This record gives sequence, C-alpha cells and structure tokens, in this order.
Amino acid sequence: MDSEERAEQAEDELMGRIYPAVEPTFALEPRLWTTLERALEVVERDVRTGGITGTLRLTTHEEDSRSLAWVEFQGRYHGNGIPANAGSDPQGVLWEVADAVQETIMALIWRVWPVCATHDRGLHAGWEHGMAVWRCAGDGTHTAAPVGELS
Repeated sequence: MDSEERAEQAEDELMGRIYPAVEPTFALEPRLWTTLERALEVVERDVRTGGITGTLRLTTHEEDSRSLAWVEFQGRYHGNGIPANAGSDPQGVLWEVADAVQETIMALIWRVWPVCATHDRGLHAGWEHGMAVWRCAGDGTHTAAPVGELS
C-alpha cells in the first residue's frame, strides 16, 4: 500500500468515526414512510381486484429498533417487515410492499393470492425492466401484470 492509499484509508477511518453510518428511520426521514404508503395504495388495488376485503395498512412496532414497517391485514401482521431504506426507491419499494402484502394476506386467509387468470397458479412479485410486476411460473415464466394493474 503506497502513501496515498494509506492517507485515503486514514481519512475513511476518521470520517467513519466522525460521521458513523446511520441507517435511515421513518422518524428521521418521514418521506420513506410516505413512499411505503403510496406503494401500499397501489398494491391495494390488486387486493381489491382479487375480491379480498378488509383493512390493510402499514404499522411499526415501538420495540423494533430496526425501523421496520409491517403490513397489517385485519389487525394482524405476518412476515419479516420492510426496512425504512426500501422507501428510497419507488419501484423497488413497490416490489417489497407487494411481496409483504401477499405474504401477510396468504398467511391470514389461508389461500393463494393473487392467482394467474390464465394458469390458475399463484403469482409472485417480481422485477422486469425496472418495474415491479406479478409473475407466473406457468408455461415457462410470464408477466401477468404490473403491480397495481391486475384485472
């Protein structure tokens, strides 16, 4: 390691002590929560299209030091939670929220949702060309619809 590299390493170490890496939280960056709420509104269109009724919302738990959002359906939640930093990417968070909504709803109603109209198989949130989509594994793999646009 030459003297320039050592100097850069020393500067990085000093900056790390002065400005420690801080994970974003919903309290520090409320816009992250707003992005998650908007994503939930989009996914909720698919939920209602699937004939599923009931209260769907995001919640946090005070005892959770990791600043996670949880999808709650009918007052109950399931799954691993969504980290606050997911709210920094509107399309990426749409995928995360769709996945969390699906996991919560299926665990609580005990049936597959959403379902591919063509193959009668469960869809899964996925990613295609920078966009959150619902994908089906029937007949190879195909995109059923963008998240929020199931019919």
